[in-house]
Amino acid sequence: MPSSRVLLVEDDPAIAMLLEEMLRDLGVVDVQVEGRLEGALASARDGDFGCVILDLKLHGKETFEVARVLEERRIPFAFFTGYGVDSLKEYAQFPVLPKPFAESDLQQVVRSLMNGGSAGVQGGPAG
Repeated sequence: MPSSRVLLVEDDPAIAMLLEEMLRDLGVVDVQVEGRLEGALASARDGDFGCVILDLKLHGKETFEVARVLEERRIPFAFFTGYGVDSLKEYAQFPVLPKPFAESDLQQVVRSLMNGGSAGVQGGPAG
């Protein structure tokens, strides 16, 4: 059974706190938050996570390097972005939790990732 730990990669503290609370409401007991690219990379390389919610940009830096590590380690993840699917480049087929999102969107994405699926809530506003 996959780990029920979730890595949340988000650089906005208010959004991170909101997401962490929502994840706990969904029954996730262990949420690790990383707001910097270096910390996210280290956690992706060494952590044991059931899934990862990965903000596309941390302080203006794209997180594709983190995505590559997660993909290599076969840790399921979804991008969290308001930039739209086109901004995901070679990762456009991966699940997306769009900004803004509803709690039901988060629930759908996390449950799918934890169950080995790849469903995301595609779309969201561009920008």
